[in-house]
Amino acid sequence: MSVEGYSRLQNATFYQFSEENNYVFDQRGFNTFLKGEASTFLKPNDSRLLLNTIVTNISYSDDGVIVLDKDGSCVQADYAVCTFSLGVLQSNDVTFEPELPSWKQQGIETFTMGTYTKIFFQFPPDQVFWNTSYQYFLYADPNERGYYPVFQSLDCEGFLPGSGIIFVTVVSDQSYVVEAQDDQTTKEQVLAVLRDMFGADNVPEPIDFMYPRWSLEPWAYGSYSNWPASTSLEMHQNLRANVGRLYFAGEATSAEYGGFLHGAWTEGEVVGSAIAGMINGAHAAEQRHYEVLHGTTPLDAYNAANGWPVTSFQTYGFGD
Repeated sequence: MSVEGYSRLQNATFYQFSEENNYVFDQRGFNTFLKGEASTFLKPNDSRLLLNTIVTNISYSDDGVIVLDKDGSCVQADYAVCTFSLGVLQSNDVTFEPELPSWKQQGIETFTMGTYTKIFFQFPPDQVFWNTSYQYFLYADPNERGYYPVFQSLDCEGFLPGSGIIFVTVVSDQSYVVEAQDDQTTKEQVLAVLRDMFGADNVPEPIDFMYPRWSLEPWAYGSYSNWPASTSLEMHQNLRANVGRLYFAGEATSAEYGGFLHGAWTEGEVVGSAIAGMINGAHAAEQRHYEVLHGTTPLDAYNAANGWPVTSFQTYGFGD
């Protein structure tokens, strides 16, 4: 992500919510809040919730939407919200009928999918070899940039003291390498780094080890969306805008909070409210799109019509 793009998203999030970067380690799992929200309108084993269902085709028009699944079943609706990740939209796993208009397809292809991989190790709690009063440890490989550079301890106050857990984060090209190779290779590489940092005799074998492979997950193909340098707000609005009665939401469609969970949440609220209004008789909520792009984004274009309802230039006292 460009420095300007990162600052924009960071400012909007930190200024409007909090300057804190919080790590969620709820033992019930991160999806606990989602299950809680869903329980307010879904019953156990609710037939409206289709799990393990793979969508292969979406047909859309000004009259409705038909979603075709891999097992041959389909769902027909007056309106639909597509929350595929940017990675899925850029793949050929799902087709659209008719084909998406050129302005929409260009909006999708303009952006990139970032990959961010956390690799977790758990060591015997009585053989922790790092100083647990520190949260971060940095490693600079003499030959390869970004080679297992940032370690973070969870065995410290405020996290999971006594757990023996530490993880290392890799991004970009290193993420793709790590996610494509087998567990044993990755484990051996990281252990070699740790033994270089802390001494070969001080680092025991881990009792547990795991990491996700976001770039290979067919429902994700990456961790989160990324604004390339020189990307305008008009380009993003084309990614965001509806086609017929098919609307789009998710972190990638959030201009202000792209890459963040609350970006997906707020976009879902915007689109859901618009569709609810139309079902109840409101005028069609057509989202703006640009068949002709106009280069850079003027300040007055940062508005609700382009998915920017709150200024990111207001600090609300943060950072003063």
